[in-house]
Amino acid sequence: MAVAALNASGSIGYNPLRPWQQKWRDVINGLEVIEATYRQNDLDNEAVRRQVETFFKDCRELADWLQEQAGKPAAMDYLKTQRDLKLCDGIAQTAKHHTRAPNTKRDPITARISRVDGGQGVRAEIQWSTPSGSTGTEDALHLAQRCKSAWEQFFRQHGLRP
Repeated sequence: MAVAALNASGSIGYNPLRPWQQKWRDVINGLEVIEATYRQNDLDNEAVRRQVETFFKDCRELADWLQEQAGKPAAMDYLKTQRDLKLCDGIAQTAKHHTRAPNTKRDPITARISRVDGGQGVRAEIQWSTPSGSTGTEDALHLAQRCKSAWEQFFRQHGLRP
């Protein structure tokens, strides 16, 4: 009996307009990475920081992509008013700008990873605050899952199909 195997090759092209679904796939992949990290016992804290910050940056950037590519300007308002996505924006903006400066029109959230724990599963804690005095902590994975759900609700409300 003879067995033959073929090596296939090919290439994939990417649309220069980059549909918003591409950024959504980045968000989903980032969440899967964090979920896999949480199942490990130990991991380099800097790797965890990069994974968490990348997820929240992609999740925040989705609003830009929905606004520009899908013609949904409501995405930016949704990001700024939905509780979990406001925290997402705070993490992404803090990672980008280091610190957030208040002004008369806004009370921006400053949010960053305050600790990474290992041993019986990896965990990352996010600490946040506003100039007006609000503070809190969030588990990075739980917040990421809620942000995914918030965007899925937006998609349903606006008839978008990821």
